[in-house]
Amino acid sequence: MARQGESSEGDASQPADSRSTPAATPPSVLHELPPVLKVLGQVVAPATLVTALLVFFGWSHTTALFGWFGIDPTSLGFSSTDYLLTTQDGLFVPGVVIALLVLVMTWVLNLVRRSDPGAVLRAAWAAPVAAVVGAVLAINGVLGLFGRGVLVDRLAVAPLCLVLGVTLLSVAGHTVRAGRLSYSRGARVAELTALTLVMAMSLFWATGDYSASVGRGRAAALARSLGERPQVVLYSDKALGITAPGVRTLRCTDESGAYRYRYSGLVLLLNSNGQYIFLPTGWDRRTGRAIAVPKSAQIRLDYRSSGALQDALPASC
Repeated sequence: MARQGESSEGDASQPADSRSTPAATPPSVLHELPPVLKVLGQVVAPATLVTALLVFFGWSHTTALFGWFGIDPTSLGFSSTDYLLTTQDGLFVPGVVIALLVLVMTWVLNLVRRSDPGAVLRAAWAAPVAAVVGAVLAINGVLGLFGRGVLVDRLAVAPLCLVLGVTLLSVAGHTVRAGRLSYSRGARVAELTALTLVMAMSLFWATGDYSASVGRGRAAALARSLGERPQVVLYSDKALGITAPGVRTLRCTDESGAYRYRYSGLVLLLNSNGQYIFLPTGWDRRTGRAIAVPKSAQIRLDYRSSGALQDALPASC
């Protein structure tokens, strides 16, 4: 019986020793990610945050597009739904790129966690090089916030420099601490939270810049193809005073007609709340202007295909 007791005590002590072994391994910073996400989820509802981001990206795209033509978007009466509908035009490419970056980073982190930490430490040049390159990129990204730095006027250069910079600095810091310094749980949470915020805001910055760039690109392409786009013939019972390159004005001779004036050579840019926005086919960015006409029962629009000839319009109305 004594032997059985000794045996049972010995068996019980063995799991206790085995359970104490993993505790000696320093916890990974990745273990702190769920608490951080839980706190952020409690502060901001995910659906509300995603909707707000989509509205912002749609607003950025729309503001750049109509601002390119000299139109103040606030005068067009766009709603949040309108901004949401235009989001996909400037968000598809950044969404795919960010998803791929997260996927690659997840693979890399898994490989690092499964590899021998000593292999990284044996490469004595890795941490200093990562720290120097990361510091240079991060400083350039911070300077980009103030319109300074190298190539910060290029699309998404400054925010991407900031993302890569803080990532390399974090990798270099963890490489050094893995062999020399202790790392408290509070410090891990603080660092991961700050790193997450910096990277999220930088990606937000880059996506907003890309959405605005897409809007300006769409506007430039539209301006180049005005002569090839479907045109609109505008009939009005009163003179509207539309004089612009490419616009032809005809006063109707039929006194009994409902409309007295006809304007051709117009391209409908926007049918917004309460008004039409037209561009003349001869529009030029340096001297051209957009034309806003309020909706009313005294005007009529005839839509014509892109292949229709303006000379085919009747000589009278």
